[in-house]
Amino acid sequence: MEQPQVAKARAMKPRAFALELTKGCNLRCGYCYYADRDNAYDPKTRMSREVAEGAVDLLLAQEPREEPAHIHLFGGEPLLDFPLLRAIVHYGEEHAAALGKPLTFEVTTNGTRLEPDVIAFLNAHRVSVGVSFDGPPEIQDLARPLAHGSSYALAAPKIRALLASRAGTDLEDKTHCSVVLTRVDFDLVKITRHLEELGFKKIVISPATDLAGRSHGFREEDIPRLEEAFDALAAEYERALLEGRAVATNWFPRLMGRLLSGERRMHFCRGGLDYLGVSADGGVSLCYRFFEDPRYSMGSVQTGIERGVTERLLAQPADERTVCSRCWARYFCGGGCHHDNLATTGATFEPNPIACDIFRHSMGRTLETWARLSRAARFPRRRATGTPTTVTDEPIRDDARPARTGDVHLRDLGGEQVLYHPASHEVVVLNETAAFIYGLCDGTRSVAELLQTLQRRYDAPEERLRSDLIGVLRDLRGRQLVSG
Repeated sequence: MEQPQVAKARAMKPRAFALELTKGCNLRCGYCYYADRDNAYDPKTRMSREVAEGAVDLLLAQEPREEPAHIHLFGGEPLLDFPLLRAIVHYGEEHAAALGKPLTFEVTTNGTRLEPDVIAFLNAHRVSVGVSFDGPPEIQDLARPLAHGSSYALAAPKIRALLASRAGTDLEDKTHCSVVLTRVDFDLVKITRHLEELGFKKIVISPATDLAGRSHGFREEDIPRLEEAFDALAAEYERALLEGRAVATNWFPRLMGRLLSGERRMHFCRGGLDYLGVSADGGVSLCYRFFEDPRYSMGSVQTGIERGVTERLLAQPADERTVCSRCWARYFCGGGCHHDNLATTGATFEPNPIACDIFRHSMGRTLETWARLSRAARFPRRRATGTPTTVTDEPIRDDARPARTGDVHLRDLGGEQVLYHPASHEVVVLNETAAFIYGLCDGTRSVAELLQTLQRRYDAPEERLRSDLIGVLRDLRGRQLVSG
């Protein structure tokens, strides 16, 4: 009998392709995954018009027609072959219009080739732009060196021109900066402020890791200082929200978005599912980071898409992986980037330990921030998609012994507490009294004994304390935070 993931994989259609327009690049970033590949950065290795048009045709042929498709123009540095990029956009727009299928475009660039005619074209065709840029000159020039001169000096004026051309329009939302964070300088507040001053409204932060210690990637001994850097960024974010100041969408606003959405992430990204990479020769892979790795090949533009890799991905969602299944933050993360996992642990399903530590730490800070802002009525309620709270009329007997359920992540807020329960994917903020009661629920104390403890702690009438106790226990039980 066919396994469910096999049938699901075979039925899955690509929604987006990342096209490797060229391997050529004018920068030599120290953390680039291209560096170890055959013919790395070779400008002669480029996608032909035939392959590019075949990729567009394959993507647009997917049903249903009304579902939007997406082309991610990638490299190397794709703007080194601007004529090809321009031809792909024109070809895609014409064929999508003929088919009545929505099609969007995105380009990832280092910003050094954002000339006025390029900017005008990208704006006219509403192309989303991701700029790979690491911050102030002392960071950018070291992390992303140019063979002759300063990559910051070359790129920054052009980036400003792009951002100025999109300011105040809906194209602002289609523009972001991708920052690779390294141990050379990871003052996140300084970096994000600098990028905001350039004009970025969206900033994607990705820490680089190197467990072997051969590059500027983070190592395990860096974790305490790295966590301090993320704490400073979290404090800056919370301060801005409390003061009503605008803040760029960076690391913590993105995590807050995951928290508020209520969505359970079973996979880190859509790579290998409906987002696939297409190399310069037409080979299809899990994503653009897996070009030239036959283990993650998924066919080709010329022969069609093979779904063996997709089957493997679907067979191991985050909550069924050995390490991830024990992590309280698994449904916010999804298991880590497949390529990052492979590069650090040797297996796509074994997460990068440094990335895990930073994500858990940051997600904990996000829970705290949400709880404080919610109490201050400064933040919207979280959309609940987990197991709904159930409240029954079943009486809570005096001899019952309530016990906290397992696998709950707790953050102390100075008397109050915020709890996250992975099983229900629910977040609960407990006031001081409820937090005290929850802490007593260890399965050894009866309800009558809990009431006696409350009487010793609080100077209030017994009936009021009983009412508060029963109300808290009903709520905790309904939220699956206590049993009994």
